[in-house]
Amino acid sequence: MNRKTSESWHELIQRHLDGITNKEEVKKLSTKLENCSETRLLYLKLQNIHAVLFNSDLDEPLNKRTDQNVLELISNLEQSQRTLTKRRFLITLSSIAAAVLLMLGVGYLWIIQSDGIAKITSIQGAVRWTGDGGRVIETLETGQDLTGGTIETRSVNSVVELRFRDGSTVSTSGGAVLTIADDGQKKIYLRSGVLSADVEKQPSECPMIVVTPTARLEILGTRFDVVANPERSKVSVRQGLVRAVRLSDGKSVKVAGGHSAIAATDARYEFLSRRSDQAVHVWQANLEQDRKPGEGEFLSAMRGLRLEIRDALQRGDVTREQIPTVYGARIAEIAEAEGKGVLKAQPKQIARSKFGNVIHITTLYVNRDQPKSVVLNEQSLFRVQGFVAEPTEIHVGIGAFGTSRAGAGRFLASCQVEGEFTVEIPVEKFQPFRSRGGEDSAIGMEVFVWFCLTSDANADLEISAVELKTSAN
Repeated sequence: MNRKTSESWHELIQRHLDGITNKEEVKKLSTKLENCSETRLLYLKLQNIHAVLFNSDLDEPLNKRTDQNVLELISNLEQSQRTLTKRRFLITLSSIAAAVLLMLGVGYLWIIQSDGIAKITSIQGAVRWTGDGGRVIETLETGQDLTGGTIETRSVNSVVELRFRDGSTVSTSGGAVLTIADDGQKKIYLRSGVLSADVEKQPSECPMIVVTPTARLEILGTRFDVVANPERSKVSVRQGLVRAVRLSDGKSVKVAGGHSAIAATDARYEFLSRRSDQAVHVWQANLEQDRKPGEGEFLSAMRGLRLEIRDALQRGDVTREQIPTVYGARIAEIAEAEGKGVLKAQPKQIARSKFGNVIHITTLYVNRDQPKSVVLNEQSLFRVQGFVAEPTEIHVGIGAFGTSRAGAGRFLASCQVEGEFTVEIPVEKFQPFRSRGGEDSAIGMEVFVWFCLTSDANADLEISAVELKTSAN
C-alpha cells in the first residue's frame, strides 16, 4: 500500500471511528477490510488509539485465525438488520486483536445501522447539522434521529436539546459548536459556546467524556453546565461529581455539586474546585476582557480620542497647536482611567431569525473567570450606556442557566434609543425566546452571557458600560 493510498484509508477509518461515515463509505471500508490485511492492521491501530480499549502491542501480524474471524464478521455484519438494539461484545481472551476487530463490527458499524445515537427533543432557530458522511442538514425537526456529527447553533435565538439512547440529555444555545459521538462511550467535543447536561448513571469504566479547547471532563452521572471558548472553560456542577483535567498540563480536580472550576490556557489562573453556591447579584462588565471575539470590537478611550482629534484636524476645526488646550483635560482623564473604552457592534450573518439575515451585535461573558455565580433576583436590573448614530430599536438579551435542572434559556428585552443613551431594564421585562418547555422567567437563574444587537446597519451601535444592579441600590 503506497503512502497516498494509506493516507486515504487512514482518513476514512478516522471518519468511521468518529461515527460520521455513510452507508456507501461503510460498504467501501468493509470490502477493503475483507481483501486487505494491511488495512485491517491499520484499523486495529487506529481503533486502539481512538477507543483506548487495550494497551497491547498491535504491531504483530494478524494470524490466520484472526483473519478468518474478520471475514466472518464482515459477512455477518453486512447482512444484519437495522433493528439491532444493543451491542454484542464477543471478546476472546486468547486474542486481543480479534476482540478489537469484533468491537469494530458490532460497535462502530452498529451506530451507522441503528436509528442514531441521539434524538432531537427540542429545537428552535437556525441549527446546522453536519454528519452522515459529511452531509449538511439545516432543516432539522423535533423527533429526528442523529448519528455522530457536529451541531452549530447559528443565531442568537437558536436552542437545541438532544436525548441519548440511555435518557441522558444535553442542550445548547446560540453560538455553540459541538460534536457528539457514541461508540459505547458518549463523547462530546464542545469547541465553543454553552452546554447543559443531565446525564444518567454511566458505567464506572466508561464515563461520558466532554472535551473543550482547555479541559477534559469525565462524568458518571450528574447535572452540570459548561461555558467554553479557546482561552478558558468553566464547569459548574449542579449535582453529582465531575473529574476535570486541564489540557495544558494534565492537572486534574474533582468538582462536586455546588462547585465550579475554571481551566484556562493561562497558567496564572488557578485550577481549583471552588464553592459556587455563594451567589452574587451584581456585576460590572470589563468591556475589553469580557467581550466575545467576533461579536464586539473594543475601542479604547484613548484610541477613540485620537480618532476624534484626527477627524477634527482634517476638518480644520482645530490646529495641532490648539490640541493641548482643547483636548488636554480629556487626555489626562482618559490616561488615568485604565480599561475605559467602548464596544462597537460587529455585523454577523444569521439565519431564520426575526431580526433579519444580518445583525450588529456586542456580546459579553458574565463572570467567566470567577467561581461565584451571578444570579438574578426580583430586584435585578441591567443598566446599559451607549451611543447610536440615529434613533433605532436595540435588543438587550441574556443567556442564563436554570437552577432546578441543567438547562439554558435566553431572554430578550427591546427598547427605543437615540444618541447618547442610558437605559435601565428590570429583570421582569426580559421575555424568553421560547416559553414552551423552557424557563418562563429569568428570576432565580444564573447569567452566563449578555448581548445587545440591532438590525439597523446605520445605527453604529456602541456600548460604553454594562452593569447588573438591584433596584435597591
